[in-house]
Amino acid sequence: MEEKTELTGAICIGENYLKAELSFEEILLDERLVQGDIWVLKEAFRAVGGLNYRLMAKREYELLIRIAGAYKVLLLNREDGIRFLQQENADEAWIQLKTVMPGAGETQAEKTAGKEAGEIEEGLKTDCYLLGRYRQELTAMNVFDDAVLGILSSCAQKEALTEYLKKMIAQTDAFYYIYDCTQPVLIYTGCDLCYNILDTFSAQLGNALEKLGQKVMYFNLAKQSFKEISSYAKRRFKAVIGMQTNMFYAKWETGRFVHDDMPGPKYNFLFDHPIMLKNYLDQKPYRLYSLTPDGNYAKFIEKYFESPARFLPPGGEDDFSEANRKDYEVVFLGSYGEGPLENLKFVRKTDRQRGYLVNRYILYMRKYLEKTPEQAFEEVLTSFGRTCSKKELIALFHQERWVITELANYYRNKLIKILLEMGIAVHVFGKTWEKCPMQGHPGLIQHPAVYGKDALN
Repeated sequence: MEEKTELTGAICIGENYLKAELSFEEILLDERLVQGDIWVLKEAFRAVGGLNYRLMAKREYELLIRIAGAYKVLLLNREDGIRFLQQENADEAWIQLKTVMPGAGETQAEKTAGKEAGEIEEGLKTDCYLLGRYRQELTAMNVFDDAVLGILSSCAQKEALTEYLKKMIAQTDAFYYIYDCTQPVLIYTGCDLCYNILDTFSAQLGNALEKLGQKVMYFNLAKQSFKEISSYAKRRFKAVIGMQTNMFYAKWETGRFVHDDMPGPKYNFLFDHPIMLKNYLDQKPYRLYSLTPDGNYAKFIEKYFESPARFLPPGGEDDFSEANRKDYEVVFLGSYGEGPLENLKFVRKTDRQRGYLVNRYILYMRKYLEKTPEQAFEEVLTSFGRTCSKKELIALFHQERWVITELANYYRNKLIKILLEMGIAVHVFGKTWEKCPMQGHPGLIQHPAVYGKDALN
């Protein structure tokens, strides 16, 4: 349990309640004490990890137990409850959970035997989970054995439920599947790549999760030393998330991945083409998943690196104010790059056979723009009569990965040149544009680099 505060974290409102403060122990031992309309402080809801959606019954009750471990829980009658909520500015600071009254709103006909049996069984499963989670506390109160016997008597002739109880008490993986649902999400921040835009994504994701009632912790790679991550080892998290971070590939001196000692799923958002990140994807820390803004990237990772990947682009801004927006006709925030010609000249001089391959690859990609870079590369290899294993193909493709970036630069520059020739002003940002051959054109207007969220203006 967390250290208890003096804040009221939840109130239970009933018609005939006498005002009282309920202790953690009282709520844990008797769920009937917290019937009625339940209101929860948003801060408390988030701090304890919100509702546990992996429980199919008694979610509100289980939440109140966690809240009672760190906050006050009050019983109030209807009149006192309304007065309390008015004083607390409830519309902004509090959440109302569904009313918890056994059988409320149901007729006897609606309570079929099958429905009741299912509800009872799911309720017993939650009780089993609570026994596993609070075994030490119940033992200290000298009621653990009685609680186990009580559930066993309810599970009579239900062998599956008895086995479920054993798993919960033993805290097996089945127990932690439920437990981890209310643990914090750890997000890595402090990345300055791409003009801090990755760090902006991290902040926005964390903020969105917090708004949903999720507890979020942050590890700032720019301000915290790597050694500090050792204090997170063995801790349980609902998830660990990074934005194209190399943190997931860090190892102890023994050679073991640091994140193998942090149970739970890890998610690394990868924004560049996966071949650019081969050194990351060749390694597979325990339960690491890739998230990408491009469905083809996800397919590529799963096919060639045999690693789980999902298409999940980051969200945008839904409350952006245009008050400070500049009146620019066309804005381009990316960096300048010269295109493939100089690299191609170098390759031709150093390795003629490789030069032929790269030249064909560039021409093929320019001709078949609907092809993905990997499809084009495979088809070019086939045209040369070369057959490769997955590993060999990836090694060759990785060697020529620069073509993808430089072809993007080629079309980027071509587009900007066309806009300038049409008399359209293009505003560019950052020092890289000082190398641009179009520098000096009156329509190409250079500005200092902008970082992160400031780019929206």
